Formats: sequence, structure tokens, C-alpha cells
Amino acid sequence: MRRVAIVDDERIYLDTIDWVLKDLNNVEIVGQFQSAEELIEQFPKLSADVVIMDLGLPGISGVQAIAKLKYQSPKTQFLVLSNCTDDDVLFDALKAGADGYLLKSDSHENLKKALYNIFDGGSPVSPEIARKLFSYFNKSDGAAKFKALSEKQYQVLRLLADGLLYKEIAAKLDITIDTVKKHARNIYEKLHVRTRSEAITLYLKSA
Repeated sequence: MRRVAIVDDERIYLDTIDWVLKDLNNVEIVGQFQSAEELIEQFPKLSADVVIMDLGLPGISGVQAIAKLKYQSPKTQFLVLSNCTDDDVLFDALKAGADGYLLKSDSHENLKKALYNIFDGGSPVSPEIARKLFSYFNKSDGAAKFKALSEKQYQVLRLLADGLLYKEIAAKLDITIDTVKKHARNIYEKLHVRTRSEAITLYLKSA
């Protein structure tokens, strides 16, 4: 039997989640809490396998509670169920130890599937949250590539993105056109692209 606790400051959400999960096989609701403080006080007695956690709580936030309790009980898994889509809060929750992140706008069926996914060691996230994660890591990957460029190469790339021609870049940086072309070739190689337009697109995405 998997033991699940629910934390949300709004009673309607507590009752709704309890109703959605009550008929699931091998699931026992071991506690409903309207604040992180209540959860923290009772946590040692719960032996919860999963905590379904809202983030916008009065007093201690959901993120703070996850960080504190994950440290105390690394095996307990935390499934965020929140209305919050703010990037900073999302990544703070994941850094604190959240194992999944759903939005309250998701269907009840998705919540059930996510809970079983958590049981199986997965990390379920809502589609909107998944897009944010992919966008973040795509930008991070691009940023890592740009670190390989020299200062001069980055200047050349920025001017290319501004629409300047090779001769205009040469004049602006006081270098020869051949040097600009050499920088461009090195930029393409380091960014793993083949054309000027691909390099500019990657630059603009990272900006």
C-alpha cells in the first residue's frame, strides 16, 4: 500500500484530490494539511511515500517544505500540484527536491497517471512545464556553445546578427575582410552550424 499525504491551503482542493485518489488501488491517504507547518509537525508519523504539495502556502512555502523534508527523508517523493508557472518558482521547486510538477488545470486522470508514474520512479510534468524545461535547457546548451567563442568572434557574430556585411564588420572592428571570414568559419565550427543564418538564429535564441 502506497501512503500519500496532501498539502493545500484551500479545503476544496484537499477534498477534490482526496476524492480523485480514494478509489485508486494500493493508495492510502494518510493526511490532509492546509499548511507546511502542519505537515512538518506530523511528517515523522506519516511514513508517507508521496506528498502532493501546493507551493503557494501561508507561512512556510511549499518549496521550503520540500527542501526541509527531502533532507530529512530522501526516499519520500514530492509531487507539486500548483497553479504557479513562474520560471523561478518552478526551478526552485526542482532544486529543492520535487520529483514531479503538475498544474491544477490538468485533468484528474493526469493526476492519477502522474501518481503511478511517481510510484514507478518517474518524474511527471505538465505539458506547459515540460515546454519551459526544454526551453531552458536549449538556451543553456546554446549559452555553453557561445562560451567557446573568443571575444572577437563573439563581436563578429553580434555584428552579423545586426545585419552587417563582411566589409562593414571589417571596418567597424578595424580588421581585414579575410580576418572576418576566418572568424566566421571558426564561429560556425564552434557553434556546430554550417551557415550564417544558422549561427544568427542560434545567437538570437540565446539572447
